[in-house]
Amino acid sequence: MNKERGQISIFFSTSVIVMITMMAFIINIGIFVKAKINLQNATDAAAYAGASVQARQLTNIGYMNWAMRNVYKEWMFKYYVLGGLNLEGVTEVAPPQINGAGCLPKTLGDKMDFTMACYNRTAATGGGEDQYNFPSTCIDFANTGQVGLCTRFLVPGLPRFNRQNVLGMDETTNAFIDSIVAEKSTDCSLRTELNFLTANTWAYNVTETLGDVTNNIQAESPQMAINFMGAFPKAFELALRMRNLESEVNYPPEEGLCGDVGAGVNCKKSASEMQLSHQERPLKAYLSAMRNLGSDVDDEMKNSFTLTEIPPQLRPADPNSLSDLLIPSSSSALNKYYLDLQLITANYAPFYTTFAVSQDKLNINGTLIDSEGQCSVTKMGLPVPGYPLHFVKNPDYLTYYAVEGKAKFIGLFNPFANDIVLKAYAAAKPIGGRIGPQVFDVSSNKEIRSRSNRKSSPYISALATQSFRDLNGNTVPVGVYVPGMPVPINSGLNADQFWLSSASDVIGGFIGDGNGVFFGVPNLVYDYPNGSPTDASNYYAEDPVQVLGYKETTPQAKAGLYNKPMFQKFRNLLRGFNSVVDSTAVNDGIVLSSAPTLYEAHNWLIPTPNAVNRAKGTDSYGLITGESKRVITDATSREYQVWDAQIYGPLYETANPYFLYRSQGELREVLQNYISRQEPAILKYKASMNQVAADIFNNNQSGSSGTNTGAAAARALSDLTSAEYSGAPDLLKSAKPSCASIAGRFIYFYSGASDLVRSTDNCPTPLPELMQSRWSNTVLVKNYNFEYALPTDEDLRNRIFSAYRPGEFRNVNNSAIQNNPASARGSQQLMIRNYYSTKFIPLKSVGPGSSDSYNNNSKILIYAEGDPKSISNEAQRKEFKNPLNPSTLGIDLSDIAH
Repeated sequence: MNKERGQISIFFSTSVIVMITMMAFIINIGIFVKAKINLQNATDAAAYAGASVQARQLTNIGYMNWAMRNVYKEWMFKYYVLGGLNLEGVTEVAPPQINGAGCLPKTLGDKMDFTMACYNRTAATGGGEDQYNFPSTCIDFANTGQVGLCTRFLVPGLPRFNRQNVLGMDETTNAFIDSIVAEKSTDCSLRTELNFLTANTWAYNVTETLGDVTNNIQAESPQMAINFMGAFPKAFELALRMRNLESEVNYPPEEGLCGDVGAGVNCKKSASEMQLSHQERPLKAYLSAMRNLGSDVDDEMKNSFTLTEIPPQLRPADPNSLSDLLIPSSSSALNKYYLDLQLITANYAPFYTTFAVSQDKLNINGTLIDSEGQCSVTKMGLPVPGYPLHFVKNPDYLTYYAVEGKAKFIGLFNPFANDIVLKAYAAAKPIGGRIGPQVFDVSSNKEIRSRSNRKSSPYISALATQSFRDLNGNTVPVGVYVPGMPVPINSGLNADQFWLSSASDVIGGFIGDGNGVFFGVPNLVYDYPNGSPTDASNYYAEDPVQVLGYKETTPQAKAGLYNKPMFQKFRNLLRGFNSVVDSTAVNDGIVLSSAPTLYEAHNWLIPTPNAVNRAKGTDSYGLITGESKRVITDATSREYQVWDAQIYGPLYETANPYFLYRSQGELREVLQNYISRQEPAILKYKASMNQVAADIFNNNQSGSSGTNTGAAAARALSDLTSAEYSGAPDLLKSAKPSCASIAGRFIYFYSGASDLVRSTDNCPTPLPELMQSRWSNTVLVKNYNFEYALPTDEDLRNRIFSAYRPGEFRNVNNSAIQNNPASARGSQQLMIRNYYSTKFIPLKSVGPGSSDSYNNNSKILIYAEGDPKSISNEAQRKEFKNPLNPSTLGIDLSDIAH
């Protein structure tokens, strides 16, 4: 019996051990499953938090991109409206006719007419008419739109009558006429100088301080809207801020981030180290995960939790690409993981009005009399090479965020020799940000060309130089200048072609040897002409590039601001445009040009102040600080609220090693390198200006004494020597003007290159030096401060939110509800997106070999570039170039189900 009791005891003990072991195993599995779920939840939270940071960063970029759009709008407002206040087509006030029987009637209908009033020099020919219909800046403060020099295409010269053979009288008369002709020629040149200074200030002014002694050109300019920063430096500065924001999105993925390096799983950096960095994505992702991993008491997994950001495939750097423009060649920001922004640049040349001296004949009582000192209008292009228009997001690179979470599992017991390490994976993607639109073709990522007639033609125009004619309508050989035709001129050789001529020409991008550098006339889509994107108004050309030229041989322009209803909307921002315009109206009009339009709401991301969001009861789409300053009205008495706003967008940070730009010196170096790349364009401009000046110099000899009445006008444009004016073409092309002329002044001001001008005496302060002086202001460093206007009426204020609250234009109904195109059941989704819009995505959808969707019994749409109503549309993008690259971390995703 005793032996039997012993056997029972052994059996009972064994059974108890087995039962306890089984119970412990079951409990341990439960704890393991719970730990795995907790770890997955924490990893999901990390992915969502990191993608939310990306969403906010993309939102800031979208806002800054719209700010670049506003800079361009302001420039076009000055150029098309303020610069044309002496024109009948702009003000709709006709100047009185002067001997105008031979003038052709203006019959443009719903197209804009930017030509000057004609002057009929001879009843037989009907000459003296402006045949080149494009804006040209001409400032005449004495004129109110009815009289003045800037209204007329031609100011007649002084007659040189036949000799009367009266002793002493002929000599005295001719001497008197010579002196008057010389004085008139000089006055003609001075007017040219004023218009050049105005156009140059609108394009290149660096400071808002009137009469700044360091800014020679601004200090000498007419006081016409020169208290605003010029388009190029302001857009360039915003482009630098955009590159900084892009570098924050592309902060390199962190590997092995934990709370305590000693307790983590292959931990390489503690969270406390991350707090020293301005990059918040990995830190916020880590902290979000930690908040989902138990309490302070239950801290086993929290102590060992380690987060790794799974890196996407790295975009290879290319120093000659639009993706790398403005990024220093040695910067780590060339390594782009999550976002690739391409900078759209355009070679623009807005016109300003010059008055070239010429000789011709006057019709006096039916007799043609020689005249000298005739002031003929010439519309001259001011080169603005490489103007930073805005950025577009390269659709080949997807912005998303994937992470791996690891933690040690403790449990009730561990039968294994090593710690049990749990792993979890998650991915999320920001949505709602809008960076674009792609108005030009940037597919080569190097050269920029026109894209389509709807997209490109309203933003840049070509010039049909083969149709140039003289004042009498006679065809001018290519490469020859005559009074009245636009300049710079083309020489006839492609290497010296200045103007864009067709859709195949390069609009912007990287400049090589200079043969492919062409300039176009800037234009703008301001808003839909009749208030709807589906209206019948054609505000685009039939071809990808609108071609301007001699009116009688070139089709009427209609794209962009050549559409009269669109231009009238733009012009109506200026009060008193058809009477007397004061400085307050000018300043208010420029501020009003920043007001968002419905066209912009469909293509850009528009910031709205918190006060407006609260008043309208809408979601807070973004933290836009600032205050309401005043209410102003336009010419139609529509009211706008002016806001003093602020957007995060740093310029440089000296103490932070993670910033793209570290000093003012680095900013200047980037600017200088950018400008140096434009040198072939500047050399083309110089060669063309030299040729025009030589033609004026050689073809204006006084009939009496041999005095060169064109010398002053020629040297005002490009002051070469007499030998260079009459020299061989190669000598004329390479000759260097000084800063006493428009060409020399501009070349040195833009480049600061002393080797491009004959002498630096009396030269203006170069643009790079002025910009560095501006950047020394620490107030500018962190945020972009600006004024912009919002309409007070509900019509547009209800619609400007469409960047986040899409309407019918974006294929949803008025409640922002859309039928999900990826759902076979046609389920509906609310498409409103807020500041932090983010969604989870399957990890395999962004893994190696993946495409825009992941097919696992159902199709989950990640992104598409085609028609959202048709998933099978061939235009839909199927691949992207930055899938996950787990091999760099030794991660195997093959066993992951989703």
